[in-house]
Amino acid sequence: MISSQKKQHSARWQHMEHLTNSLHEAYVTLLCHQSMILAMNSSSVDPLQQYETQLEVTKKSFKMVFGLPSFDKGTFQTSDEDVKDLEILYRDILNLFEDTILILVSKDLYKLQILKEMTMWMSEDSLYQQERVMVIISRVLRFASRKVREHTSIDAPCLGVLAAELSLLCSHADASVTQQASLGMYYLLCIAKHQSADSQRDNPTKQYEHGNHCFLTSDSEFRPEVLQQDKTKLAQCIGQSLSPSLLTDFMLHLLMKLSTSDQETASKAATVLKLTLKYHAQKVTRVCQMVDTIYKQLKENSSHFMKDILLEVVTLLAQMLPKGVVFQLMYYPVPADNALMLMWQAVGSEPQVAPQVLKEILLVLKDKPWEVEDTMQEGRCFILDVTNMMPLAASQALCMLLPMGSYKKTVAQFFPEILMALMFQLLYISQLRVQPQDRPIYAREGLRILLNCSGLQEVDTALKQKYCWSHICQTYYYQDGVNLIARTLCEYNFPQFPETLYYLHKILVQGPRRSEEHIIIVIFFIKILDKFFKDPLPELFLVLLRNWINDSNPEISKLSLQKITSMAPVVHKIENVRSLLTSILDAFGSKDETVVTQALLTLRRLVDKLDKVNYSSLCTGIASSYFHLMDHIATLPN
Repeated sequence: MISSQKKQHSARWQHMEHLTNSLHEAYVTLLCHQSMILAMNSSSVDPLQQYETQLEVTKKSFKMVFGLPSFDKGTFQTSDEDVKDLEILYRDILNLFEDTILILVSKDLYKLQILKEMTMWMSEDSLYQQERVMVIISRVLRFASRKVREHTSIDAPCLGVLAAELSLLCSHADASVTQQASLGMYYLLCIAKHQSADSQRDNPTKQYEHGNHCFLTSDSEFRPEVLQQDKTKLAQCIGQSLSPSLLTDFMLHLLMKLSTSDQETASKAATVLKLTLKYHAQKVTRVCQMVDTIYKQLKENSSHFMKDILLEVVTLLAQMLPKGVVFQLMYYPVPADNALMLMWQAVGSEPQVAPQVLKEILLVLKDKPWEVEDTMQEGRCFILDVTNMMPLAASQALCMLLPMGSYKKTVAQFFPEILMALMFQLLYISQLRVQPQDRPIYAREGLRILLNCSGLQEVDTALKQKYCWSHICQTYYYQDGVNLIARTLCEYNFPQFPETLYYLHKILVQGPRRSEEHIIIVIFFIKILDKFFKDPLPELFLVLLRNWINDSNPEISKLSLQKITSMAPVVHKIENVRSLLTSILDAFGSKDETVVTQALLTLRRLVDKLDKVNYSSLCTGIASSYFHLMDHIATLPN
């Protein structure tokens, strides 16, 4: 027994001797590191190089200091004078490290960046995640919160990321770490609020006591104990205090934490991130970057747990910032991969944002696929180009969103806009100079889905039986296909015709459009008038027909004249019939023979039904027009 006691005593003192040597070596090394770090402050080295060098040395000091055994657990008897000396030396080492950081921050608040790095180093090894590290971080932040009062403006771009790390530590398993993290978070928010002059002016600052210290706060007090206990309050305070740029950094950092292999950390990050988005998403300045980060994480084959969290974040972003989310999702190339399809489904899960989402998609559908100069042939042409595939991506998005139950009401509301936007895209696709099998068919499929989810399945079936869908993308067939689609819709008495007619009239009177789009609108407009309105037409519609008689596009002129011809039996009921006939006479001057021929046929039909009073008043003008027409026909090419 005596021999065993002697061995234990000997081993203990050997350990003490080794520990003593380690502490002395650490203290000396730390003094050298401090000298190197502070010497850099007084040198003329480039600021970036200076910071990087100081950070590298600080990291070595950190790993050395916090790799030492702790005296906090009563490992040795406190009555031992030698042990007490070692404890004092250990505290001196900690103080020396802390003093170095304090001096750096006192010279330049930008170097609060080192605290952010310290939280990163802590996460590399669980041994570092101890109260002693957090005590230093909170003390330095406390010092900085007082230091900022001396400055009118400060440069501390790390606050967003540092706040993200502290928000996770505020719910650490070790209560002592949690306490220090919440205290550090409080000081950080004080610093952040000082950066905003508007915040200072709108919310006059005041002081209150916490323990033995006096803190700076605002009217919406965010006490450390509240930040520690209430995640909702924590998220609200962070959102209120950080500037938009810093808050975006905060959210992006938490977003990156979602992909960590530590599920507990990922869950904590998800909770804080979702709460912050819920209350302060409108302050996010880089939505596209956040969406892109989620997209890349989903492509990395994340676990089901991670996918669910990431898609929840997408849904929240879409609720608060639909424009930025939709724009970024349409930026990705087509066809959509699995990750992108999941994100579109997440966007489409919320019916309250469906109108905003569809509006953004429709804006993109107004554009053509990339238009470039054709170096091999004269003029311009449409080709598929990776630099601008957004209209195709928008058509593809509609294919995914339209069938969703959450979009049923919104699709009904936007039926005319979606219908015409997809018709225009079909036109552009028919003009693409690529092989038929390579042509993207999202617009065609989107149009079919629109019909089916709008109760128009019979229209889709009829068009399929008439081989419309298989030929609609062919250039030579496209205009016939438009006529067939418009006619079939009318044949089946589609119930959306009032909204469609109103929309068509609205865009017709808004002003000039691309000529190829204009004729599509006119075809649909006239087909609906033929089906659902009895002649004579109201002046509201008749004025458009009168203006189109002399349109620069001969196809539109003929369509207008044909429609006017159909009104011959009721010509005597038409208001301003003289003005209408005068417009027809003007068409005799057209350079297109088919227009002149149609004008002659239309005039003949109308005159045949015209009453004597109107005919007699127009007789001279008609005769004069026929006289000039003879000269005109003589000059026309054979």
